[in-house]
Amino acid sequence: MGAENRFIFHRASPKDERVALEREWEKFISGNYSQFNIRKETYDSWKRCLEQGVNPFQSKPPLKLSIDEVQDYVTSDPIFRLIEPILKKLKQVALDFGYLVAYCNSAGEMIYCDGDFPLLLKAEDINLSLGSKWNEGSAGTNGIGTALATNTPTQIFAGEHFCHEIQSWNCSSTPVRDPATGKTIGIVNLSCFWTSNHPKMLEAVISSAHDIEHMLYAQLKIDWCRLASHFSELSRNTTVPLAVLDRGGRVVKASPRLYEQGWIGEDQRMRKIFYDPEALPSKMNWEYEMWRFEVMPYYYGGLPIGSVLYALPPDVGCYSNLLDIGHPSTGPKSPQRNQFCKSLFEHHPDPIFAYDVHGTLMEANPAATRLLGYETGEWRASKLEKVIISRQEGQRLRAFANAKQGVHDEYEVFLRHKQGHLLDGIIKSFPIIVENEIVGVFEVIRDNTSNQQILEDLKSTKEQLDFFLQSTEETVVVVDTNLKVIKVNKSFETVYGWKEQEILGKELPIIPDYLKTESESVRKQLLHSRNVIACETIRKCKDGTLIDVSHFSSPLFNSKGIPVAFVFISRDITKLKRMNEAKIESEKRLRTLIEAIPDLVIFKDGEGRWIEANHHSLVCFQLERIDYRGKTDLELSAETAFYQEALLQCIISDRMAWEAGGPIRIQEIIPQPDGVDRICDVIKIPVYHEEGTRKGLVIIGRDITELKQTEELLRKSEKLAVVGQLAAGIAHEIRNPLTTLKGFLKIMECQLDAKGKEYLEIMQSEIEQLEWITSQFMTVAKPQAVKFQRHELRRLIEQVTTFLYPYATMHNVQFKLDPERALFFANCDDNQLKQVFINILKNAVEAMPSGGPIEIRMKKSKPNTLSIRISDRGCGIAKDRIPHLGEPFYSLKEKGVGLGLMICYKIMKEHLGTVTFESEEGQGTTVILEMPISDSKRVLC
Repeated sequence: MGAENRFIFHRASPKDERVALEREWEKFISGNYSQFNIRKETYDSWKRCLEQGVNPFQSKPPLKLSIDEVQDYVTSDPIFRLIEPILKKLKQVALDFGYLVAYCNSAGEMIYCDGDFPLLLKAEDINLSLGSKWNEGSAGTNGIGTALATNTPTQIFAGEHFCHEIQSWNCSSTPVRDPATGKTIGIVNLSCFWTSNHPKMLEAVISSAHDIEHMLYAQLKIDWCRLASHFSELSRNTTVPLAVLDRGGRVVKASPRLYEQGWIGEDQRMRKIFYDPEALPSKMNWEYEMWRFEVMPYYYGGLPIGSVLYALPPDVGCYSNLLDIGHPSTGPKSPQRNQFCKSLFEHHPDPIFAYDVHGTLMEANPAATRLLGYETGEWRASKLEKVIISRQEGQRLRAFANAKQGVHDEYEVFLRHKQGHLLDGIIKSFPIIVENEIVGVFEVIRDNTSNQQILEDLKSTKEQLDFFLQSTEETVVVVDTNLKVIKVNKSFETVYGWKEQEILGKELPIIPDYLKTESESVRKQLLHSRNVIACETIRKCKDGTLIDVSHFSSPLFNSKGIPVAFVFISRDITKLKRMNEAKIESEKRLRTLIEAIPDLVIFKDGEGRWIEANHHSLVCFQLERIDYRGKTDLELSAETAFYQEALLQCIISDRMAWEAGGPIRIQEIIPQPDGVDRICDVIKIPVYHEEGTRKGLVIIGRDITELKQTEELLRKSEKLAVVGQLAAGIAHEIRNPLTTLKGFLKIMECQLDAKGKEYLEIMQSEIEQLEWITSQFMTVAKPQAVKFQRHELRRLIEQVTTFLYPYATMHNVQFKLDPERALFFANCDDNQLKQVFINILKNAVEAMPSGGPIEIRMKKSKPNTLSIRISDRGCGIAKDRIPHLGEPFYSLKEKGVGLGLMICYKIMKEHLGTVTFESEEGQGTTVILEMPISDSKRVLC
């Protein structure tokens, strides 16, 4: 070709490409050309095809292997056992894009092919199936053959395929190399229709091939370790120079003498020794330069993983510990081990026949006698030919030959009993290995009669199922996972109008366009949930009419639990749908009414399972996102831990309703995340069937939390009224005596000496304290005249701390006011606010008997709202007592009267403010005063 060929190639339809390619082929075979509109890969493939006498237009890949031969290959080949899991992993990726995954051996014979089921059916038309041979010499230009010929990854697009009827397919292929031999052992291939090509198709194939090669290399390294261990064991028992080689002839370990002789090169390969590396591992012997060499295969787990080479030098007399070459001693056999082997043979439940390498029967175990009826002395080779009958000609001979070569094999046979009747059996052939040499063949027979009966039963079941599909009134259609039709029944053809031949292999046509998204959602749900999905939906007939159907969707699984198809069963319910519309409308109105009721409405069945609940009930228990239907209170409590106790309490009250046999009325408390419990007035009404059994439970609950709070406020108001009346009476009765006492003390003042005056001052001080207390009573008794003026709050607090400084010093307490200088102004009564600050600060001082700091912080908590936090480090307040603070006569102090905080709450309420407490026992208490402010200014100190 040279530089004259520019390899111009344009994407077009497969038909157009084929026509263009035929013209190029005519130019190619005529030799009259200067430029080709083909890729270099295609040109090189044509040259190879021409050299092999292949006409690409007339070539069709032949079927070289039967299904049984393919099965024999995949079950006996040890390397394919490692490759298969990666091919299955690639298949899972390929299924999402509509690809087929194939694997061919080094001869181009396809031994693995799997993927989208409709695609498999189409692939069989062009022999893209098991057993077909796809090398270029058999099939012409194609992805598998080109990758095999070039040993490089390749892609062949649609019309570039120059073989029989494959122009509508795209193929990406790459070789897999054996790390032991460095040779190509197979081809990984992805195939799809030309319209489905993905840009990373070849990349996925190459990645899978790399995974296979990495895995084979990991297995090879394990084999190297086993060979090295075997070398060490042999070296301890002989002084003969020896070496162990892997499957590719690479030296793993060798005696130093072999390196000194130059028999092993730097590439760890044997040099100057004329053996055939292709024959490894197998038995060979030869002589070279007076040395005698012998190679013996080394088996591990019944499979050859390498070879052992023995080298007998000319100066053999200098070795004092020589063994029989090729038969190293492994020491005396343990009699107990021989007994174990004999017991395994004689007592094995499956029949076992032992042959020498010439096929002569040496022994049969008792299980063979039991299964076939012959005595031990009756077994002869001629008789076995009549007893064990291969299902295919020559199959048993091939299996025996494979076992002699160290390859396991398995095949089905007929077994003729001594009485004349036939049994179905499966024979497993494998080599007898003694001293690492194959000396015979074992055949283990497994009775397969019961399995055959199962197959017959399955066949009968299938026939019955087919009869059901064709006779049932429901329409039945089977589709693959991409919703392409595999099978339909007669009812489907009658209802929808399509014949099976019209839609086979095509996308299911009965789904209206506007329901495609819904159909895709159901498909994904079937793949993931694996449950039967029932629904009512719309389907389209061939004439375009739409019908209502009751539809059931169910996945079908293969033996490994993977969904491979879907079954859609539907019934025309158009008339029934119309009949039920009125009923549904009535139910909607009832449902609307229930949803509109601002009460809890719940319906349960006779077993306590939730049937229906209105939105208000779901919100109350936060079940909006939980599928509550069909679940009991116990099951729902496991899903909503916060409401677990409330739901468990419902079980008890339900039982009370059933035991009462009629409606009951109770109050139930339902907690809420915001910490405010809901109190519900609940009516539970049991409903029974006519025969007296339980039918269901109707539950109606009304939220009476606000009503309870109103009742509590009324009780507090009544209590405050009583307190006010009592306070007014006490203040009135105390003030008169106090006035008299003050008058007499004033008269006595001039008549007393210095000591008496001192006592008089104390009495006057106590009387003033009593007057202050009576003024507090009057504050409770009647509203005080409040004079609101604009005051700076920080200044008020400073005045109070200055006033209380001596009192705080006596208790070893220090006031720490927030050092940040900010001015906060509020319209307030300064005397009343001072009273609040005094009460709270005095409480804080008294809460710290050992002294300590009291911190006062002022900052904006919200726009135009000031937060004043007063924190002590005292004994703290129990959490259960905090809600009662501020109630009349409720005090935490031993001698307190319980009116101070009540007055503080009252004053802050009059100033549109609030009082809240944060406390932890043993850590201290923080009182938070919040009130509105007019504006504020920051002062720089």
